[in-house]
Amino acid sequence: MWRLGFDKADLRFMLSVWRMNLADRYLGSALGGAWAILNPLLMFALFAFVFGFVFKARMPGADSTLGYAIWLICGYGPWLANAEAMTASANSIISNAGLVKNMAFKTEILPISATLLGLIPLAVSLVFLLVLQLLTGDGWGWSLLWLPLIVVIQFAFLSAIGLLLAAITTFVRDFGIVLPNLLMIVLFATPIFYSAAALPQLVAKLTAFNPIYIVSDAYRASLLRHENPDLVSIFWLGLCAWGLLVLALGLFRRVKGYLPSII
Repeated sequence: MWRLGFDKADLRFMLSVWRMNLADRYLGSALGGAWAILNPLLMFALFAFVFGFVFKARMPGADSTLGYAIWLICGYGPWLANAEAMTASANSIISNAGLVKNMAFKTEILPISATLLGLIPLAVSLVFLLVLQLLTGDGWGWSLLWLPLIVVIQFAFLSAIGLLLAAITTFVRDFGIVLPNLLMIVLFATPIFYSAAALPQLVAKLTAFNPIYIVSDAYRASLLRHENPDLVSIFWLGLCAWGLLVLALGLFRRVKGYLPSII
């Protein structure tokens, strides 16, 4: 891959590791890999019920609880992908200690392949949303053509963050314990359950530079509002994601020689 130092054999191995991680996660369960689909569906149902029925939340312009549920899932689905990717990549080196110690391969493949586990909840949320839009008569628009670009930019950014998290967690094990709490803070600090218009003006301006919000709003623009995402923001994030990925790979490759001795 251009400027990243991977060849076709590395990409095939990355796919194999991804499949192995997915199979290991649900090993021994009665439903097996079906949980990869059921887990996000249960989360969507829970949040839609809590915010749509218990708190009677409404997004601006929504005239029904189902409308808010669609709006919510449109932002929360990509967030589930973010959380899954960052959590899995942070623990990817430690959980694959046997591979790192006993096999000769590019160790940076592990956090990147772990990041791609986030594609599962993202795919479930997108299919679920598209079906709901057909059922409600909202339909699909040409803006769906932006989805592949948004997904690529999102996971380029997540791969860069995943490489950094994997290195940090391997050297500082306590970070893996703190990470879920940090992700929860980011979740509620980002306009996912509520509109950015509800924020104070200064905070809203700063939120416009939040990568998590940029991705979430891009999905809502293409899926929900049937319009182009904010092109300046999404292409700015794409450039930052690519640069950060190159930088993260360089940093990870400088320290990966120390990993077998500390895991």
